[in-house]
Amino acid sequence: MAAKRTSAKAVSELVDSLGDRLGRELSTQSVLFHQAIAERLGLKGTDHKYLDVIRRAAEAGPVTPGDLVQLTGLTSGGVTGVLDRLETAGFVRRVEHPTDRRQLVVEPVVERYAEIGALFAPFRERWAVLCARYSLAELQLICGFFEQAIALMAEEIARMQGPARPGAAPASVPPRAATDVKRTKARPRRAP
Repeated sequence: MAAKRTSAKAVSELVDSLGDRLGRELSTQSVLFHQAIAERLGLKGTDHKYLDVIRRAAEAGPVTPGDLVQLTGLTSGGVTGVLDRLETAGFVRRVEHPTDRRQLVVEPVVERYAEIGALFAPFRERWAVLCARYSLAELQLICGFFEQAIALMAEEIARMQGPARPGAAPASVPPRAATDVKRTKARPRRAP
């Protein structure tokens, strides 16, 4: 019985360490890493990650600024600011929608992908060396953990951006699915 309690305590301590120490530190280092990448590209901190959202969404079809509001949870003004900075830096362009001339489409500038990839190359090489230390079974376990952690985080984002509970401050943005690139067609604006 004592061994079972010791084991349960050890598991509890590891879970706490994963969430409170290691998870937080990994998250912080990830933010700082992407900030450094963004600075090298002449962008602001999160603009580089919004570019990734645009790139992935564009693989499924035309992406409008309205789609980006839904995908990111940003306000339309926030999306405009991100797009202005990405366009000024040469990473996206706004073009006429192929079937609806009332809308614009945001296209990533594919010619810039190599520049972005070059910044990640040293990290990818070191990542491969790190992964080589683990067996196939261990890597599968790690991948499964990350997939579930990503899904959990997406659910928490949707929960936080969803309707507020009674007595809580109202959410400022509608809920979204962080990993879903499904988009809705923006409604045309009516003349005043």
